[in-house]
Amino acid sequence: MIILLNGALGIGKTETSWALLGKFDRAVMLDGDYIGAIQPFEIYDAARVDYMHRTLIHLMKFHRENGYTNFVINYVFEKPETLASLRRKLIKLDDRVHVYRLVCDAAAHAERIRRRGGSNVPWELTRARELTAIQNAAAQRGDMGTPVDTTGLSVAQVADVIWAHVRQPVEIAPYNPVWADDFAAEAAQVRAALGRLAVDIHHIGSTSVPGLDAKPIVDVMVTVRQLDDARACITPLAELGYIFVDHPQNTDRRFFKKGEPRTHHLHIVESGSDAEWRHLAFRDALRADARLRDDYAALKKELAERFKFDRPAYTDAKTDFIEGVLKSIA
Repeated sequence: MIILLNGALGIGKTETSWALLGKFDRAVMLDGDYIGAIQPFEIYDAARVDYMHRTLIHLMKFHRENGYTNFVINYVFEKPETLASLRRKLIKLDDRVHVYRLVCDAAAHAERIRRRGGSNVPWELTRARELTAIQNAAAQRGDMGTPVDTTGLSVAQVADVIWAHVRQPVEIAPYNPVWADDFAAEAAQVRAALGRLAVDIHHIGSTSVPGLDAKPIVDVMVTVRQLDDARACITPLAELGYIFVDHPQNTDRRFFKKGEPRTHHLHIVESGSDAEWRHLAFRDALRADARLRDDYAALKKELAERFKFDRPAYTDAKTDFIEGVLKSIA
């Protein structure tokens, strides 16, 4: 597992990283500021950033060769593109990459910087405000990490929040007809927010299949004319509470989540694409075949017990069943 902590200067990334490190039986903490502290130092130099990323990967490979497979990394990311570039490199080592952005109110942030002292507090206060504004603006056009509001929380409490999120259990609930109503209400809000950007909006996933037990998270699929249109959807969806998660593996879709604990997932795919067909075909196959639906329910319950605190493993373990169904109807 890899946990990446983003956030402005002085927000508490290093202290939180140390606290998270203690959650693992065996793990390594890597501080990007030290890894990237080279001379000459140019903060916006792309070559320096790439050098830091390659150094980071080199260190991680070394630690993995010596039995360390869990990592906590902290750094200041100012652009979603830079963070996305690192994530693409990291998934070659581990596809379980969790990214969080620490935030807090301005007064608390300033107090943290003053408490830690140093020789240049006025500059740090100014720089912290600049970075906060930069990151807030960047989050409107890309993934800067799931925000974690640390206002009023101790370092240990922040670490607990992140750890609980990483280890959010897989829980399967009996089918609830309210899920269909929840989708209809959500779809109306999404349609109003996205306007002409949305070609169509579908209810997908297990909550869309009557009689199927499911995680109580409503899956919404929005089709757009071209996948690049998803970028324009980030801000209006954020106003509805959706957070964009830029999983590098998602080459044919874009993923958003809502609620804590999660209440909705939203997937953006290109209209007429294979990704659209796969979601709808699998849903319709389950709706049409009660035996298939029940077999899938049994599998999900078994996997939920086996991978209770590992959502990626739970999702991956369903792949063979899904592919088998799609192959049979292709």
